[in-house]
Amino acid sequence: MPTAFLVVGSTVRDFCMLERNFLSHIKLVLLLLLMFASALLGIRLPGPPGTRESESLGSFSLPLAILQFIAALLTIAAAFWEYRTGLDDLIKVRAFFVVNRLHHMMMAAVTFIIVATCIIYAVKSG
Repeated sequence: MPTAFLVVGSTVRDFCMLERNFLSHIKLVLLLLLMFASALLGIRLPGPPGTRESESLGSFSLPLAILQFIAALLTIAAAFWEYRTGLDDLIKVRAFFVVNRLHHMMMAAVTFIIVATCIIYAVKSG
């Protein structure tokens, strides 16, 4: 059942900010799942011009795919966590400037996995 609350000041803008952040997280999840499938299938997206169609990562494929899937799951958890805490703050009319360390730690882990993926691709292709 939807919760009704009085629309005052920037409530609508704040709610749109929550939705925009949630959708940004979901976009990152879709990109991570695409990279997961790419690593698992052994193809590069997109392949560099003038190279073979299927350039596999060899023994790095499965561990890299697992890391990317974990990063996608962490991003989903971070998206729901951030949306839920933001919505609670919005309903209770609290400021959004409360530091939420759990979300930052989850996204730092995702960033570490993305950087590791970039390094593996750079080492493997060079």
